[in-house]
Amino acid sequence: MSPAEVNALRQALARAGERRLVWLEGDEADCIARAEALLGGIIYWLGEGPACHEPVPTAKALQRLGQECDTLVFNAFSGFHPDAFGALAGTLRAGGLLLLLTPPRVQWPEYPDPDRVRLVAQPEEADRAGHGFIARLVHLLADDPALSLLPPHSLAPWQPIGALRRLSHDQAAALPAIHRVLHGHRRRPLVLSADRGRGKSSLLGLAAAELLRQQPDLKIVVTAPSQATVATLFDHAAQSLGIEVERLIGLEFCSPARLVEEALQPDLLLVDEAAAIPTPLLEAMLARHSRIVFATTEHGYEGTGRGFHLRFKRVLDHQTPDWQEIHLGEPIRWSLGDPLESLVFRLLGLNAEVDPPLPPTSPGWRLIGQEALAEDEKLLHQLFGLLVLAHYQTTPSDLRSLLESPDLDIHLLEQDQSLLGVALVAREGNIDPTLAEQIWAGRRRPRGHLLPQSLLAHAGFKTAGARSYARVMRIAIHPALHRHGLGSQLLGQLEEYYREEGLDYLGSAFSASADLLPFWRRAGLQVLRIGLQRDAASGCHAALLFKALKPEWEAELTQWRQRFVCQLPTLLAGELKGLDPELVWQCLKGSPAIPMQDEFERDELACFAHHHKPFELCQASLQHWLANNLPRLTSLTPSERQLLIATIWQYADWGHLANRLQLAGKPAIIKALRALLARLLDIPTTR
Repeated sequence: MSPAEVNALRQALARAGERRLVWLEGDEADCIARAEALLGGIIYWLGEGPACHEPVPTAKALQRLGQECDTLVFNAFSGFHPDAFGALAGTLRAGGLLLLLTPPRVQWPEYPDPDRVRLVAQPEEADRAGHGFIARLVHLLADDPALSLLPPHSLAPWQPIGALRRLSHDQAAALPAIHRVLHGHRRRPLVLSADRGRGKSSLLGLAAAELLRQQPDLKIVVTAPSQATVATLFDHAAQSLGIEVERLIGLEFCSPARLVEEALQPDLLLVDEAAAIPTPLLEAMLARHSRIVFATTEHGYEGTGRGFHLRFKRVLDHQTPDWQEIHLGEPIRWSLGDPLESLVFRLLGLNAEVDPPLPPTSPGWRLIGQEALAEDEKLLHQLFGLLVLAHYQTTPSDLRSLLESPDLDIHLLEQDQSLLGVALVAREGNIDPTLAEQIWAGRRRPRGHLLPQSLLAHAGFKTAGARSYARVMRIAIHPALHRHGLGSQLLGQLEEYYREEGLDYLGSAFSASADLLPFWRRAGLQVLRIGLQRDAASGCHAALLFKALKPEWEAELTQWRQRFVCQLPTLLAGELKGLDPELVWQCLKGSPAIPMQDEFERDELACFAHHHKPFELCQASLQHWLANNLPRLTSLTPSERQLLIATIWQYADWGHLANRLQLAGKPAIIKALRALLARLLDIPTTR
């Protein structure tokens, strides 16, 4: 195309509110030269390219979020990272061209894509990764309407919302609703739902600015999975007030975990990208704060909000039945008829949804290969939709991993043509002894092999590298079929399958909560490690659980378990001091009792329980007794277990613990603790 033809096409696209993808195939240098002839306006170049265009690597793509461009160059020779592609496609405004640079389509699937390196443990193993994701892209790109370079015909010119500094109709309707959350009745949260590119974050920023302009002494807190997520929100608030972001007063960011843990009392809480925050954290926010706006992306590169709609809206119905929802449907950078958005959704599985299944009667299990899945678009759509429903952080990169990661097994639970559940399992272990020694010593941390690496580097178990593991990465049952026992049935199939395959251990690693651990414990898996740091998004500590698949490893697993049980009380007094006591109990449940032989400790415990010896002088004996008598906690209530674990092991703050247990300060706690121990101790009272 000549420069004049390119300009005419851009003008026609801008009038129609549309964008196009230009697929440039061939040698990389030739593709770059052809791309330069199509450049215009504000240019974002992702991947290798001429220095004059300030190219950025895919790892830094998210820095462009909230901004706009007229030409987006995506050099796939530098690696096709699905999250980066999805995120940057949203910055391209009407009239814009997305230039996709790739090898020839017949060669592209076999091309040594640098993005495949993240799918394997060692860079030299990249050729072990599959090609299904790229092969699928080639198939879907061919002849798609978004690749047409014929000028579109529009009856009425599209109005560029951003250029005119006006709100969309949806934004204008939502703005007063946000005001009502602050000024209206309490306990009436607002949910703003939208696909990406609908101006959700900018609307929150404008609303915050307007409220602060009216009431400068307001305290508005913003929370999101990360601070980078809300950069657009703060930028729009600052621009509306005519100041720099650094000078904003009354509007501050707070992480979800800190918001739940600390006694913050904002006048208004804005929760952006709520679908990417775990439901337990959202529930805690809802319980603690009375004026909240939840904003969530329904389909976006960050993951999707379908799980939010199914899970958290039930919580809203129960706890705050007067909640309201406003959907933002009108895009702000392009028109509703834009074909590029539809193409990006198909390529990245952003619109993947699973059909509601019928009640199960005789579900069947099968293993499906990645190549077969890549060629079955309907099944892939259903499967990825189910993963999206089940996990709050499912992203387009997971789609590539699903289709190309080596050592990944995909297990399906089906009935007739209906998908009921799915499990993704990674085969790990059998690490080279020299590498395992380096991991144990803390000198190497290669990608992958999560279970054996954690056992080597964190737990210090030297034999762990030589074992083989089936790590359950995801296990998802359709939400409509929960509590039918299907998850346990699928997990049982996995155990049987990998035992027959000859693997040593079945295991999993996930952000643990007291309501999630029992599922794994019922299947016989034992906790061997709790991560010292909370996950930034979930606010939970990671838990590693294992089950021996061979009789010869039962003794080894018992040794590992005993080491964990001995070490945990020390960690609870330090790094894990804030761990939920009920979660502690779930981790330790099933540990055997060890009789106490020390006569001095027996006397000291009797003196505390039945008389008046100070707690602090008995704490060492209490810690020893609790570690050696864990089965006695089975018959207790959660509050009683919390009383024991929080005081004896976690050195809990007396005031905070009194509030949680609804007791009148430290004296009341000590009194309750004495009474509980008097019931539990098999020590005769001496007077």
